[in-house]
Amino acid sequence: MNIIEMRSVYREKLDLSIDECDFIYKIILKELCDIDPIKIALDPTFNFSSDLEDKLLESINMIINEYPIDYIINKKNFYGKDFYVDENVLIPRPETEELVDWLIKDNLNINDEKNVIDLCSGSGCIGISLDINNKYLNVTLSDVSTNALKVCEINKKNLNSNVKIIQLDLNSTSTFNKEYDIIISNPPYISLDESNQIGKNVRYEPKIALFTPKDKPLHFYEKILEFASTNLSKNGVIYLEINPNFISEFNQLLTNYTINHINFKDDFRGKKRLVKLKF
Repeated sequence: MNIIEMRSVYREKLDLSIDECDFIYKIILKELCDIDPIKIALDPTFNFSSDLEDKLLESINMIINEYPIDYIINKKNFYGKDFYVDENVLIPRPETEELVDWLIKDNLNINDEKNVIDLCSGSGCIGISLDINNKYLNVTLSDVSTNALKVCEINKKNLNSNVKIIQLDLNSTSTFNKEYDIIISNPPYISLDESNQIGKNVRYEPKIALFTPKDKPLHFYEKILEFASTNLSKNGVIYLEINPNFISEFNQLLTNYTINHINFKDDFRGKKRLVKLKF
């Protein structure tokens, strides 16, 4: 099958507009097959090898089944950099970019080093973005999943980052030799009651990174605050992505701690999804 014929198959099989089908086809050609999409115009009779043909046809079936394209091509752009992603980690979202941007802008003019820990780091997109955008931030990535930490290692190498990577289970009390000036996290925050509201493509993402324990929608925020009580330095700051459906419950949780300033921030959709806590 040649490159034009395969484009026709994409247009026929995918229940999308021609422009959308062509956009996806070009992404798959470039990222999965290492073929410049300009070849469609310059060499329309180019024939695929049997291996490439099978790969392209398989990708159509995956897309029909709403398998995320980011997993097919093992790539997601986040805060201007391409991160490796697979089924062991969440696909980074633009809301999380806003969280990263908030911390970076708050620390634009610092001249002294700050120790930062990214809890529940997943792909490492948060911590690595902080590291490569501010040399004064000494960042540690942490996650309970060994497979997620392997993805962190890949992204650390690919993006020439200096982050430290450790395994950490927030369900176990941990005290470190050094304190952290900043904690940042996008922890699992979808309650099981909300599971029927998420998109079908999200079902391919790791449940451990999505869902809270049953009847405990704030479980990981409790654990993060417990971690902060012993590992956050005096005048430290916490940046969190939160579930906008549990704001009142989150505020109630905060009453158990001495917090000097609480600043909520809406995401680009107008939902109260980000918060900064100053201790």
